[in-house]
Amino acid sequence: MLHLGHGYLLSDVFWALRKARRKGLAAAAATFRDLRHLRGSAQIDHNFYQMQLSGTPHARLDPVTHYVIFGVHDGFDPTADFSTDYYLSAHRDVAKLGINPFVHYLRAGEGECRRIEPSTRLGDVLRRLDGGTDKTGPGRPGFAPEEAHKHRWPLRDTAAGKPAKARESAVLYDERPDDPVMFEARRGSDFLRRFDLTGETPEVAGAVAALNAHLARPDSPPDVSIVIPVYGQLAYTLNCLDSLLTHDSRHSFEIIVADDASPDDTAQWLPKISAIHAVTYDKNEGFVATCNKAAALANGRYLVLLNNDTRVCDGWLDRLIATFDDFPTAGLAGSKFFYPDGSLQEAGGIVWRDGSAWNYGRDDDPNRPRYCHARDADYMSGAAIALPAAVWREMGGFDDIYRPAYYEDTDLAFRLRAKGYRTIFQPLSRAIHYEGKTSGTDTAKGAKAYQVKNGHTFFERWRDTLQHHRANGTQAWAERERTVQKRVLVIDMTNPTPGQDAGSQATINLIRAYQDLGYKVSFVPEDNFLFERAKVEHLQAMGVECHYAPYDTSLGALLGRTGMMYDVVQLIRADVAAKNLNLIQRMAPRARILFLNADLHYLRLERQAAVENNPALLETAADYRGKEMHLAGACDAVLVHSTVEADILRDQVPGARVLILPLIETLPAPGPSSHARRKDIMFLGGYNHPPNVDAALWLLDELWPKLSEQLPEARLLLVGSNPPESLTSRAGGRVMVSGTVPDLAPWFDQARVFIAPLRYGAGAKGKVLAALAHGVPVVATSIAAEGMGLTGGKTVFLADTAEALTAETRRLYTMSAQRWTTVAKSGRTHIAQAHSFEAMRDVLKAALA
Repeated sequence: MLHLGHGYLLSDVFWALRKARRKGLAAAAATFRDLRHLRGSAQIDHNFYQMQLSGTPHARLDPVTHYVIFGVHDGFDPTADFSTDYYLSAHRDVAKLGINPFVHYLRAGEGECRRIEPSTRLGDVLRRLDGGTDKTGPGRPGFAPEEAHKHRWPLRDTAAGKPAKARESAVLYDERPDDPVMFEARRGSDFLRRFDLTGETPEVAGAVAALNAHLARPDSPPDVSIVIPVYGQLAYTLNCLDSLLTHDSRHSFEIIVADDASPDDTAQWLPKISAIHAVTYDKNEGFVATCNKAAALANGRYLVLLNNDTRVCDGWLDRLIATFDDFPTAGLAGSKFFYPDGSLQEAGGIVWRDGSAWNYGRDDDPNRPRYCHARDADYMSGAAIALPAAVWREMGGFDDIYRPAYYEDTDLAFRLRAKGYRTIFQPLSRAIHYEGKTSGTDTAKGAKAYQVKNGHTFFERWRDTLQHHRANGTQAWAERERTVQKRVLVIDMTNPTPGQDAGSQATINLIRAYQDLGYKVSFVPEDNFLFERAKVEHLQAMGVECHYAPYDTSLGALLGRTGMMYDVVQLIRADVAAKNLNLIQRMAPRARILFLNADLHYLRLERQAAVENNPALLETAADYRGKEMHLAGACDAVLVHSTVEADILRDQVPGARVLILPLIETLPAPGPSSHARRKDIMFLGGYNHPPNVDAALWLLDELWPKLSEQLPEARLLLVGSNPPESLTSRAGGRVMVSGTVPDLAPWFDQARVFIAPLRYGAGAKGKVLAALAHGVPVVATSIAAEGMGLTGGKTVFLADTAEALTAETRRLYTMSAQRWTTVAKSGRTHIAQAHSFEAMRDVLKAALA
């Protein structure tokens, strides 16, 4: 059907008249209204919809017409975030009335906080186009995406849902991000029940005695001051204090409880709790005044405001304060709030154009990836927020214009951003909020009535800023992260483990570079979608949205929902890129594709084949060579760490855009040990990587026997993760095999010489750069030192035979302290000049230009 101008007006009239002939005038009028509303709102994602239309009988219709006339009945989805079938099945009133589900959601459902689910349509489309084969699923043993749907919210058969259940019988998807909340909620229930604090005969004395069994507050100035404003609700105040006084934290903290003239027995009991600083005010002045007065008593470098109707979960304080390290320009960090049943109360706040506000994610499954990564938010409820104390004083605390309460926390966040600070939602800092215990929830009476009055005050103050916000209830998915302008999807084989291998650290550094360039980063471990807490939370704390089961179980399904959102897709590793390139080109057609190849696999395998005299490896190398050359030509840009490999790719794939992305090494402070106190020789590697095992064994067999005889004070330190039995069995005497270590600095501080006797390998070697950064001179083979701009005899000492490596190691070990120090400084200078974060970021920026 051709449209005849006027914004499809004549086309819409045609389809309405057609509906009138079949269904009558009422149906025709509804069809016309739906067509006009969807065109005016511009909410249908045309690119996403056209991908569903491909190959269907009505493929030539525009997406709005098709969705209203045909698509809604055939289960087509208007956007990647909206499943038509789910909305109709979840909201039976809409289905019963025959209302267009997407129109209903836009007009009313979003404002009513009706739940939606993302589309799964494109996965079905691609399986149809590929002949029914899903080629994107995870490949690790034990990963069962077909089981994932059985383990969605609400929790039923998980350890959090049934804590008595043995962990060894737990199901595959037993662990979720917010499991600690349910355990803490039960501890709170047990505390309240043990002393009947919410019953008719509360044993307050017993509860206070239990609290006094804990350690008293620190005498010296604490790291953190926790201020708890209180007005009544003694039972919940005691419950809150129970969670704080049993809370483990690396930070010392004081607890200041400020009683705003409570009408119950609070003033009688709080002074009897020795571990807190209790302050009682004679006159009730409200939340704002109480917080400001109590905060003036704080001694910590950080100030935390905490409601008395909360209970904090394990890790709450450490994660909250760590936000200021992860986001150096942050002025405010806020916790993630849960109801006592484990459902989500707030994952940051959204403020709309009219000044009204939402607790984002309210009543939803808190474990969904969208709620589990740190991000900028319009505001965080003042029930659990942290600021550097100096920033609080700079801002003058809460503005008295909002006395007695409400909107003071929202206004503070806006004032902070106006000063250039960021306001960060921190989901790893979890708190249970027994909402409304002090002020209730009815905005028509009591203190809660000030929520309406102060809302008007806030709107008038921030009217100009709010004009850049969307209307109430419109596109909450976009408003939740309004500062995001560019998006990148990073795909690696597995979740990075930066403490265990250089490749993982390179991935982390690449993510930080994207963030520094203004991108929101999403991460997919395409080989295994299982939620791995420590690895995933490391990324989430950085602000990375991670995808994991049961919410995502294959790259294809994820891209089916979100592929149109990405500006860039960053592929890491040749196997990952080769497996998924075609899929990404189809499902993320607007994204630029960058490929980071840590090393040329074919080159490494050719060298290994030569060392091992293994013809079979040459065949594998040839396969990788074809794969890597194809990828270099097919992607928009190729990033490599080595100048040698950049030259190879430019020579063999003339049309490829190849850039050298330097590995980053942060310069630590020079180790405290002098040349004379350093006695050892060190090698470092992740021993899952065959070149490192070969190097360590060659070192033990061919070099160490002579070195141990010639250098009797030296020990050999073989440091790194996952050492095989062939290495651990050699430990003893003067040979140490460390395994994974939390911090490399103490090991480098013992070493006088670092040796890198790699006989094969490719790419830049992070171990060599790490040694130079720590000020330890390096002896290396040509392969270990190649491609990094190192100068033989100055920044590194080169040798390729066992005899030469032994001689150079002995020469470096026995040289004068002055000469040794000069070599060490030369290495650190090279790192500062060539391997800084700024150097890496600038190369990435050029790749994206």
